[in-house]
Amino acid sequence: MTGITVKELWEKYLQGTATIAELEQLRLYFGQPQNRAAFDGFLQDAFTDPRYIETGDHNIDEVVNSLLIKLKEEASDQPVVRRIQYRRGIWVAASLLLVAVATMYLWKMNDPKVHPVDTIVAVKEDLPPGGEGAILTLSDGRHVVLDSLGNGLVAHQNGSDVVLENGKLLYDPKGKAKNSIVYNTMSTPRGRQFQMTLPDGSKVWLNAASSIRFPVAFTGPERKVEVTGEVYIEVKKNAANPFTVHGNDFVLQVLGTGFNINSYADNGMVKATLVEGSVRLSRATDSTGVLLKPGEQWVYGGKGEKPIVTKSADLGHVLAWKNKRFSFNGNIRSIMNEVARWYDVELKYEGEIPEKELEGGFTREKELQKVLQILEVVGGVKFELKEKLLIIRASK
Repeated sequence: MTGITVKELWEKYLQGTATIAELEQLRLYFGQPQNRAAFDGFLQDAFTDPRYIETGDHNIDEVVNSLLIKLKEEASDQPVVRRIQYRRGIWVAASLLLVAVATMYLWKMNDPKVHPVDTIVAVKEDLPPGGEGAILTLSDGRHVVLDSLGNGLVAHQNGSDVVLENGKLLYDPKGKAKNSIVYNTMSTPRGRQFQMTLPDGSKVWLNAASSIRFPVAFTGPERKVEVTGEVYIEVKKNAANPFTVHGNDFVLQVLGTGFNINSYADNGMVKATLVEGSVRLSRATDSTGVLLKPGEQWVYGGKGEKPIVTKSADLGHVLAWKNKRFSFNGNIRSIMNEVARWYDVELKYEGEIPEKELEGGFTREKELQKVLQILEVVGGVKFELKEKLLIIRASK
């Protein structure tokens, strides 16, 4: 290797600035048996380098993908991944893991014993990522699937035009509302998320498998909505008409603010996180409540439990879904609940599953197999996808 050291070339590889020729040079160097220990050393250093911990996706995955295509498309799509020791609680960004996977993948391509010419490549089942979409339930019980609708009028509800505009739903008051309260419900199935504007101008983001029930005209002394799953709401200020959110055994009172509520049943708790403004949270049976400050999180484990307040919540983690990203901080079971909702799969666990804590994140716009490949490397598990059933086993 001339003109540039291995260390310099490795750094260019991680930064995504290496040319295809340089990547080929690096691959050939690490592909030699006597240099594989050096690769392990470089990779171990990268796993503990703060520049690559929770720093996003960079462009490394694109570089790796283009490299794989240029070098040989006929290689097996099941990379050989050796277990690498890493610090507990640290999960390197997805792109860096793909570098490790791709390098092992390329070694396999070079080994004629592993990859004979007449090998028949088995293609793994895969699923695309979720997308934008929702179902609007009107006051008369009709269901309107918004995924396939174009811009324009969706319905007329109690004095308001319901309009779909560039994938977002809004309520535009056009006439006098009736005295009786008329409700609509917006719900997102698994594998969908959606954004809408309520009749009072408040903005709502719905994560997968979530819902919000609301009046099509806020005519009473308070603006009351009901939520399930996970929602983020930016409330339109109106001191004369307080905004309240009701959910599974909790009530949130708002004074003009932005906040996130996670109340999925499979999590077994409610987490309300304040981004800006002020809110008062209480259990449905307790009117005293707690006043939150921006950056604080209210955690309620359900009936019989006493709510606690976390003073410095990780807002990047809490709001990652809204920005179309995964952000994980927990064991593999809690992580897979979120994955299952986004890719609309059922989970089945077999054997003893590791309970170690994992932390990190990456885009939610990857195909499922790419996500599973990353989780296999760091989670100590193996996956098998059979149509919509995802089987999780401990790695041997």
